[in-house]
Amino acid sequence: MRDENLEFLYGLTREGVKLDLEVMRAFDDMLGNPHRAYRTIHITGSNGKGSVSALLYNIMMQRFPSGLYTSPHLIEFNERILFNDRFIPDEYIVSFIGKYRPVIEELAREKRNPTFFETTTGMAFKYFSDAGARFASIEVGLGGRLDSTNIIEPEVSVITSVGYEHADKLGCSLTSISYEKGGIIKPGRPVVLGDRKAEVVDTVRRISQVRKSRLYLTWRDVKVSDVHLSLQGTSFRAETEGETYDVESPLVGTFQVTNIGTAILAAEASGQFDRRQIEQGIRETLWPARLQRVRDEPPVVVDCAHNPPAANALVQAFRQVSPDTRPVLVVGMLKDKDHFSYISSLRSLSDRIIVTTPYEENRAEDPEHIASLARRIYREVRVIRDAREAYDYALSLGTPVLVTGSIYLVGHVMAWEGVDVRPFTRKKVKLLE
Repeated sequence: MRDENLEFLYGLTREGVKLDLEVMRAFDDMLGNPHRAYRTIHITGSNGKGSVSALLYNIMMQRFPSGLYTSPHLIEFNERILFNDRFIPDEYIVSFIGKYRPVIEELAREKRNPTFFETTTGMAFKYFSDAGARFASIEVGLGGRLDSTNIIEPEVSVITSVGYEHADKLGCSLTSISYEKGGIIKPGRPVVLGDRKAEVVDTVRRISQVRKSRLYLTWRDVKVSDVHLSLQGTSFRAETEGETYDVESPLVGTFQVTNIGTAILAAEASGQFDRRQIEQGIRETLWPARLQRVRDEPPVVVDCAHNPPAANALVQAFRQVSPDTRPVLVVGMLKDKDHFSYISSLRSLSDRIIVTTPYEENRAEDPEHIASLARRIYREVRVIRDAREAYDYALSLGTPVLVTGSIYLVGHVMAWEGVDVRPFTRKKVKLLE
């Protein structure tokens, strides 16, 4: 649907990323501070934050009318804002921009233009309030401390894994990156950390101590046993200080065991959900494009792994559930990634790679550059710049295919295959109260 207001919203992408909260706070004030109308859990991390956000949303939905805010989207913008299992309607988006465009323009005159992400965040917060949300799962866009979402006062803050990314904005060390992500920790509010690297734990622990926030560590506070993995999902037993859970999940891979444990601790720390609600929420959670099979003949798996730690997790999970498969890789990446480390991680899965261009015009890396790196370690390297042509060529080989490297590439493949991108398995909304 084309609309002048939608074009205005997307035009805000030219403002790029602004890591400060002054304009976001001013915008939120002009909207009436809608985020105060419901409780939240706030999630950040380099990898795993999307899965944990979706898990917590589905747990929330067992009891409360709830919202989920994530980014970026796979196919359509509306996927970013979900309430009671329904994506935000086009009509609300158009109406919101039409109503608050003068506010945005006023801010531009007085301070600076709100960015696309700031505007989208304000829209999500307002939509949840207008719709009657009582809880919301809010995923950080970038970093944490100065991210636009960090105006909320969550019941629980969650930090998943921390890796090297966005060094120009978050710093070049795990300590500096952890400090930025630890910025979502609020005084007196519990925090759950899924990472176990010493630099990360030490940094988050110091911030927690200063803010008098109880720190839960997934690797310490969740005892896991009887793990079973397959392409159909993951099951295991999880024991926390106060409860034992029999976990069944359609999410695939050992890294999802950690994500699920992190979500369990966060749900417990909120004090709002019982064992049955937590188990059912986990059982109903899908997180699209994470080791997801989207085609049977030839077999096609997609995964949004976009940095070396995620690539390592992808390789480990793929080997666990399909140890004998050697897929042809279709890879497209953005400019701000560690390309050589990424494709080096994938090399153990295959010696054939097709490099293409994600549909993100200003941020996509030239596939020739990635191919020049790949030729050092791959037996067969082919560049096909157009993503659709690259995908069709991979299908023509008649062998298993793995598409990865960028959510912008994976999302288009899912659209071509007509795959549902909803993060849940429920057929209709069922609230316990």
